[in-house]
Amino acid sequence: MFEPIISGISFGLVLAILLGPVFFALLQTSLHEGFKAGVYLSLGVLASDATVISICYLFARQMELLSSHKVATGWVGGLVMIGFGVVNFFRKIKVKEVDDDKKTVHAHFITRGFLLNLFNPAVLLFWLSVVGIVTLKENYSRMHEAFFFGSLLTTVFSIDLLKAFVANKIKSLLKANVILWINRIIGIVLMGFGLWMILKVI
Repeated sequence: MFEPIISGISFGLVLAILLGPVFFALLQTSLHEGFKAGVYLSLGVLASDATVISICYLFARQMELLSSHKVATGWVGGLVMIGFGVVNFFRKIKVKEVDDDKKTVHAHFITRGFLLNLFNPAVLLFWLSVVGIVTLKENYSRMHEAFFFGSLLTTVFSIDLLKAFVANKIKSLLKANVILWINRIIGIVLMGFGLWMILKVI
């Protein structure tokens, strides 16, 4: 039972260090809104990954569905990324103490993390490939698969929390104009991801 856990942790470490749009969104959120907001964004990403894994299991034998909807997926996902990028680029920055006890922001950041991750076709492709690899392992029972994906998602979520914590801690060392330019750079990166996704399907 240890092998699926170790394999899951290994996959999780690889996924956690990839510099995708979620990484930059998590950095921006933690810098601007605080650690707790980053936690809720990470929860949204976790829920999204779990949803995509479930979908991949249901349609693992119907992978042609992905290619038949590739253009629509690219446009929708690309526009969502560009939208997030534009908002981040033009968002005004105010250096202030963050009230982590606010209850109104929780659903917002969970939804944002969920949608940002869900509309990234690379996430679906990644989980399709991982599910394909795992289901082809003859020595893996359902229990082995559960341990594999459980350890993988736990690893990714734990590292996301660490990213949010570090980003929030270094915020006190940054001036407003520095945070503003970090925000703009992150916005440009997100817009770049969106444009790349659209260009891939044109």
